[in-house]
Amino acid sequence: MHRILAQVGAIGLLMAALQAQAQTLPGNYQVEGRDFDGKAYTGQLRIVAAGPVFRLTYTDNRTMRGMGIQRGNQLFTAWGPNDKCTVSALEIKSDGSMEGPWADLGHAALGTEALRKQAGAPGQVDGTYASVGRTPDGQAYDGITTLETRGQVFRVTYKDSDGTQTGVAVRQGQSLGVAYGGNRCGVSVYTIGSDGVLSGPYADPRDQRLGLETIRPVGR
Repeated sequence: MHRILAQVGAIGLLMAALQAQAQTLPGNYQVEGRDFDGKAYTGQLRIVAAGPVFRLTYTDNRTMRGMGIQRGNQLFTAWGPNDKCTVSALEIKSDGSMEGPWADLGHAALGTEALRKQAGAPGQVDGTYASVGRTPDGQAYDGITTLETRGQVFRVTYKDSDGTQTGVAVRQGQSLGVAYGGNRCGVSVYTIGSDGVLSGPYADPRDQRLGLETIRPVGR
């Protein structure tokens, strides 16, 4: 009984910590990064909460919009020059399946998706998956998702009766961040530090290498 109460208490503390993290994400940030060629750059980022989705605006000599989903101490984001990008935050299970939420800029709610591996080497992300999910509006869908290694990133293709979508993915441990939206939508997977600093890799579908960014809160 004492063990159960201790577990319940630990879960409560974990949930409170995650909620506190989510509350502290909105704000202004300074971005420091290195692109695929190792060239340094800087910029500014603003994060705004919209229900379970975060809206992001990045500026340097241009402006890019994106959205993010927090899962534990990770923030999954997708970026692009328009509103067509979506981001998925997938957890890789021990049996090779994957599942998690996804978001786009048109909704303040999350969709969900589960991928069950149909073909591919055990223990590898590469392969073909049967995909089932629900849109943020609650509509069910299903299709076939294929992941292929391309250098340091994954090329993603989703097919159903409506056509084909392409994207790019980054793996961080047992997490996979995916951005759909063709060759203009990139993906990032940031680790949220206890000091509020975000750091992690990003990928662009037009390159096979990873960039790296560190994002520091401003005015806190």
